[in-house]
Amino acid sequence: MSRRWFFASIAAALLLLGGAGYVTWTRYGKPERLNLIVLTVESFRADFIRPDVTPNLLAAARSGLRFSSHRTISAWTAPNVISVLTGTGSFAQGVHAQRQSVPSDWKTPLETLSDAGWRVRGLQSFMQIDTFRGLGLAIEPGEEPVPWLRLQGDARSPFALWYHYLATHLPYKPPPGSMPDLESLLPAGDKAALARMEAVMNQPTIRSGTVAFEPTDAAAVAALHTATYREFDSWFGEFWSFFQSSGLSENTILVVTADHGDEHLERGHVGHASTTHDGHLYEELVHIPLFVWVPEGASATKGGQVIDAPTDHRDIMPTVMSRLGMKPGMPLEGRDLLSPGTAAAYSWMGLTSKAGFQEPDPDAIREFRTAIVDGRWKLHLFHLDGAVSDRRLYDLQADPGEMNDLAGQHPDIVARLSQPLETAFASRRIVLPEAAAHDGDVEVPVWRVPATSGPVTLDAVAHGFRMAWDGKPEAAYVIQYQAGDGMLSLKGELEATGTSRELGPVDPAYWKNYILPYGQVRIRVGPAGRDDRWSDWLVMTPVP
Repeated sequence: MSRRWFFASIAAALLLLGGAGYVTWTRYGKPERLNLIVLTVESFRADFIRPDVTPNLLAAARSGLRFSSHRTISAWTAPNVISVLTGTGSFAQGVHAQRQSVPSDWKTPLETLSDAGWRVRGLQSFMQIDTFRGLGLAIEPGEEPVPWLRLQGDARSPFALWYHYLATHLPYKPPPGSMPDLESLLPAGDKAALARMEAVMNQPTIRSGTVAFEPTDAAAVAALHTATYREFDSWFGEFWSFFQSSGLSENTILVVTADHGDEHLERGHVGHASTTHDGHLYEELVHIPLFVWVPEGASATKGGQVIDAPTDHRDIMPTVMSRLGMKPGMPLEGRDLLSPGTAAAYSWMGLTSKAGFQEPDPDAIREFRTAIVDGRWKLHLFHLDGAVSDRRLYDLQADPGEMNDLAGQHPDIVARLSQPLETAFASRRIVLPEAAAHDGDVEVPVWRVPATSGPVTLDAVAHGFRMAWDGKPEAAYVIQYQAGDGMLSLKGELEATGTSRELGPVDPAYWKNYILPYGQVRIRVGPAGRDDRWSDWLVMTPVP
């Protein structure tokens, strides 16, 4: 989302309103029950939480709680966000690729809150994709958090808001004023190294093997990503200022965490499962930040603490629901982290597909990675076609970077930790392809909007992108999309009921970083369950 627009909106509001909107919130709009804001940050590693990178976040943490040993549960966005919002792990979710979503019979925590009067919202267009279906979110695309929050000032009912900060995802291309001196970080005169950094700064995905990175590139890769973290911290500083001065801090639980981390060549890659197609569960991907702020009186745990007991994403929603005084409508796997009786001893388990959202066949995923942490020991299992193909064991106390495999030296520990991990993997939820019901007389759809292939500018989609076709008003349709070609490509599906589907606004940063690099986007539409009734492909070519 556009950080420049965000800062401009803050400045304009202060100049025009003199802060009156903030006063309105605290004087008239304070709800009787607590609000909730969940802010997830894309590809945010825990080891970059430090004063020279995140000073605003650390300053805010003086009044909140920082969980320094927090882990996510997978290596790509969707299952991790689902874990945050549902209190469940990746074994139970069954979301390991596109077109997969949580069980339809789940009564998710967000649905429970909605039924009890909370206004549950997401603000970004990508939240409409199928992997986030069934969570209970109502999407109001097009806004950054502060403008939306300001409009809630007169509301009497509480809200629950999820916002995902995207600008720390690949490509790592900070603005000129934040750009590191790459030549000083790379071997002198190495033009090939500079070319590799161009890939890091311009490609939203870098598949394993497509760029011949060298170990000497790692410092430059990390510096580029660090610069984007600093940009986030500036953004957060503005957000925090509003959060405090508006009075929201008095009646709102705020959670700041990440979907996952990113690899900076520790295993020879840059990115995570969906960008490298070689996902794993090493610490650079799963050890991420967690900060929680709770209004005074809603918790007996004093703010300003750093809690080093192990935690993971499954614990967030049980903690939140307890503070909101709500009983979940489904079993949650995690613990209430602010309960005095919460035990410190804890075993973590994670599961990820190898390519995440980009799995080539979501209905037949061949490779998975699982891992378990028990005290100082961490075991990784590699699964191929349902069988364990490799086992790797690390001593996190002696080797926090997981570089020295000790599996051969400690077969007893490998056997002990393999048993619960293999049991969990064998009992994981598997999403089977559904045979969609269809109308035997349905016609092949004909595109109406857009009517033909052609170039697309940012101006044309800045306020939204509408697709419409001839067909039955109540029928179920599927829109297939294919972006890019070869190693830089993306494909997926969107569901639609009726003869149109509208996607939310696209801002300049998203257009530049996540659409232009693919070169072209092909779309076609057909009735659900009918592979013989597809429309013609439309080829849309984004232009600068």
